[in-house]
Amino acid sequence: MSNNIFMEDRSPISFEEYLQFNENGRGNLGDMLPVTVYRMLEYSIKEELVNNFGKEKQIEIFRKAGRKSGEYFAKNMMNLD
Repeated sequence: MSNNIFMEDRSPISFEEYLQFNENGRGNLGDMLPVTVYRMLEYSIKEELVNNFGKEKQIEIFRKAGRKSGEYFAKNMMNLD
């Protein structure tokens, strides 16, 4: 895959930075993203992981990602007191 010329001057961002709300970040997508778009992304990633690394590695990656998301959600969006 060739380099993305639009991303050349950008440094990588962290998981937490990626999730920070930016009201201008959605452009013309509006306030809500249909669940179908999310599912297309999720299942296309799942399929690519299985094709490239096998079912067990795909499961491991999804579990680690789910844990990371859950920890972020609990820490930043829930009252844990």
